[in-house]
Amino acid sequence: MAELAALSQRLDERLLQLLEALETLQDKRERFNSSVEQGWFSLSKSRFAMGCKSVSALQYGAHMEPLVRVQASEAGSGPLVFQVIPGESGPEAEAAESLAEEEIGPREPALRRRKGPGPTEDPGRPLETDPESPDSQHGASSRDPLTWFGILVPQSLRQAQSSFKEGIRLAGEMATLQSDIQATRAQYQALLERKRQLLAREG
Repeated sequence: MAELAALSQRLDERLLQLLEALETLQDKRERFNSSVEQGWFSLSKSRFAMGCKSVSALQYGAHMEPLVRVQASEAGSGPLVFQVIPGESGPEAEAAESLAEEEIGPREPALRRRKGPGPTEDPGRPLETDPESPDSQHGASSRDPLTWFGILVPQSLRQAQSSFKEGIRLAGEMATLQSDIQATRAQYQALLERKRQLLAREG
């Protein structure tokens, strides 16, 4: 009877833990949906202010590098923990960026050459970018995707980025919670089966 009482108590604890995790997961899902909706709303405001063609896939960088990465870790036989951590730019990223620039060439000179040379320009002379210009400093000093859409972007575009970043953080927390819920559910099922066996033996 002592073992049966202990099993019943552990079952109650696991059930309460499971219900609490489900409630927390529901709350985070609502916050996640709200962040994503707010992000898309702010993005639509930016497209309205800057023009549809100014905020589109046409402005994406030639070489994209993630600003965050997801690290999954497991302590023993416990549930997986998903951490959203800032991405790091190392020698590989710099090499890939330089390789992409060699293949397609700098973006700004190509855009300028499309217009054709001006009255005082030499058609045979390649255009060069100013090394102190924001465009040339972008690859070395900033990996912020907002710079793809210009130097001075509207506040709504920054708000969209902030909302999507919050959504990414919540997605990592939700994945961790779901892993914990699965582990707790498996423990509950194992304890319940053990209790049934004891009841069948005593009956």
